[in-house]
Amino acid sequence: MDANILNIIEFFLFFIVFGFIFQAFNAFDLSKFFKKGYTWQIQVIYILSTIVFTYLAVKAFMNLIYLSTEIFS
Repeated sequence: MDANILNIIEFFLFFIVFGFIFQAFNAFDLSKFFKKGYTWQIQVIYILSTIVFTYLAVKAFMNLIYLSTEIFS
């Protein structure tokens, strides 16, 4: 596959996976670990952890795509 196509797939896949992981992280109740009134810190942790896990998931998926194209080409 062309590198440009893989980059475009990775770009759009990031936003798709971001939505799924963000919904999954909303199931966690981080307010147990923070004091009352620290809502913006909880929101920052949610967003940053979502970005990190999205990045890792997309990179793992793209690595599988890249390896499969290398094996079968």
